[in-house]
Amino acid sequence: MSTEHRFAGESAVNQEMKCLCVFVLDVSGSMRGEKIEALNQGIKDFYSEIQGGESVSEKLIDQLEVAVIQYDEEVQVLREPGLLDEEEQAPTLTERGSVTETVMALEEAISMVEARKAWYKETGQKYYRPWIVLMTDGEPYGQRASEADIAAISERVANDAAAKKYTMMGIGVGVNNDVMLKIKQMCGQAMPLQGTKFTEFFKWLSNSLSTVSKSKEGAKVDLREGMDDWLGSFEI
Repeated sequence: MSTEHRFAGESAVNQEMKCLCVFVLDVSGSMRGEKIEALNQGIKDFYSEIQGGESVSEKLIDQLEVAVIQYDEEVQVLREPGLLDEEEQAPTLTERGSVTETVMALEEAISMVEARKAWYKETGQKYYRPWIVLMTDGEPYGQRASEADIAAISERVANDAAAKKYTMMGIGVGVNNDVMLKIKQMCGQAMPLQGTKFTEFFKWLSNSLSTVSKSKEGAKVDLREGMDDWLGSFEI
């Protein structure tokens, strides 16, 4: 989708160097109950941390653009990319008992990132490499994606990662090794969440984004601190 249609007429709020983070969140039937409740709480805590947390850079609220996509058999954009308002409430995820169309969701996220990057350039804003964070607890192929679709998205993500177009993280929620391998195939990397430690994950993420936002463009940063609080084990 071109910026002419997606972000037409939008002006830059400021000229701080932007850091875009797109959340791609599975709300299929298997997320019902404790998982989606914990995920919703984690997102709320993430918002609160960015809006006034003591452990993140004060400038982060002027740099971090957040987008939220929920998906099951359909893909729904709950929040287009943009800075968080100081009093803004996090969107509430809801599940409808359907399947997991991860290919479609990733295509939407990548399209969004490319359009936003084009808009940054059009409005004279510098930016860090965007992040796409996928969180899913199910078989990632749904019913609409063919083997060719899966191969195509996997190849695209691999090529985009090599070109440093964005950073993709695939987070598996209570899944077995076979599903983790499928997530890794599509996202380039797969990390398991310990139980439902979404709040711990989003705490690490806000700190990591803060670290990135304070670094020089192109610098290598170590983001391992705090990962043990949420990262589970994964055997290949």
